Amino acid sequence: MEKKKNKWKLMILPASLFLLAFGLYAGYSIWENGSGNLIMNSSNTSNQGKGQTVAVFQEGSDNTGYSSVGKFISDFHKKYNDTLGWGRIDKVDWEEQRKIAGEIISVISTVETENASLQSDFETIANYSKTIQDGSKDKKVLVHLHRFFHDLDIEVNQYNKTNDYFNVTKYKG
Repeated sequence: MEKKKNKWKLMILPASLFLLAFGLYAGYSIWENGSGNLIMNSSNTSNQGKGQTVAVFQEGSDNTGYSSVGKFISDFHKKYNDTLGWGRIDKVDWEEQRKIAGEIISVISTVETENASLQSDFETIANYSKTIQDGSKDKKVLVHLHRFFHDLDIEVNQYNKTNDYFNVTKYKG
C-alpha cells in the first residue's frame, strides 16, 4: 500500500510541472500577442495594448484596406525591408519606389492623431515620400523612410525581430 502512495506522488509531480509549464507558455503567448495595436482603426476604438488609441483613420476615408494605422506602419516597414533591405538599396527600382511613396501619401493623408510627436513623424514621412514621388533618386531619402517605418513599427507594434533602433522618430510609444 505504501508503495502505491509513493508511485502516485511521483506521477503527480511531473504532471504538475507539465501543467505549470504549459500554463506559463500559454500566458506568455497571450500576453505577447495581446500587447500590440496601440494605433487602431476608427471603427475599432476600444482600448488595447497600453490602454490608448494614438491614431485612427478618418471616418469614411478609403484607407486602402488597412485595418489599422499600426497595420499600415508594419506593412510599409515590410515593403521597405523587401525592396531596400539586405543590400537591395544598391539596385533601387525607382518606379516601384515612386508607387510606394504615392501609396504612403494617399494613406497617411487619412490618418488623424492628437499626438504632436506622431503627427510630426507622419508629416516627415509624407515629405520624404513626396520627394520620391516627385522623381528624386536620392537613396538617403529612402533610407530615412525605411528607418522611420522601422522605428515606428517598434514603437507602435512592438516589432522585435531586430536589435536595430535608429532613434529617428519623435514618437516614443
